[in-house]
Amino acid sequence: MTPLRLTVTFPLADPVEDLGPALDVFHRFIQRGLAEGQLLDVADYRHVPSGPGVLLIGHDIDYGLTGDALTLTRKRKDDESAASQLRDLLRMGLGIAEAITADGELTAVVDPAAVEVAVLDRRLGDPVAVAAGLADELSPVIGELFSPDASVAVAESPDARRPAALTVSAPTADLAEVLAKLGGSQAPGQSPWDIAVEELVRLREADADFVLLDVREPNEYETVNLGGTLIPLAELPDRLDELDPAAHVVTHCRAGSRGAKAVTHLREAGFANAWNVNGGLMAWIDRVDPSLPRY
Repeated sequence: MTPLRLTVTFPLADPVEDLGPALDVFHRFIQRGLAEGQLLDVADYRHVPSGPGVLLIGHDIDYGLTGDALTLTRKRKDDESAASQLRDLLRMGLGIAEAITADGELTAVVDPAAVEVAVLDRRLGDPVAVAAGLADELSPVIGELFSPDASVAVAESPDARRPAALTVSAPTADLAEVLAKLGGSQAPGQSPWDIAVEELVRLREADADFVLLDVREPNEYETVNLGGTLIPLAELPDRLDELDPAAHVVTHCRAGSRGAKAVTHLREAGFANAWNVNGGLMAWIDRVDPSLPRY
């Protein structure tokens, strides 16, 4: 079966009373490359009764967060089987759920006890027959990824307009293990050599031997800094001799973009152990030390 669109809806373990913070969280995900897909914008549909809530819109994937569920819709994949699309959606959904937890501003934990898979493609025919065929195709995938005792059932509804859908119940599943089986999140990040701010915390606490390189401007450094060595990005090509190519170098800027450019330049110059802090100083303030001034 090759549906035009497949959706996966993960219920939340506890309702989210205020979706307002999701707007900033999803914008950060676009800026920092923390969710899979070619992401374009964030749309606020909280005013629409029974609407999609807050949408993170992408070219090939939409992420929707309501007060009680996280829904993903895979687009432009009608040449792939339903099983292949399901694997993509599960990986993307669990990946963004993990990113939401790491971000910390929203409490939205997905629950594997009643995941729904729906086909948005009327051309396939009678929804009941489509759902039965979908169950046959997807049950082996569900058992492999979630657990052998996971159950798959055709979702029943009195509304004939409702798309073909399945309900998956896997209450014993370890979602971190499911994501690992799927190869982990493939979110692009800001560079191929990103580290999370939590890794920078670990390095500092371990008193590791590394150079923290701040590539912002001097006035930014005077406003707030993490004690790193200041070499503005524009000056970096002419000041590489101040750094040891064999050193462990961790770059950061305000929000990650300049740090990503800096680490790319360092890698191209032979610094094989250079890394960038995803989200930069703003991520540090968001998730480590909110007492520092934002600018």
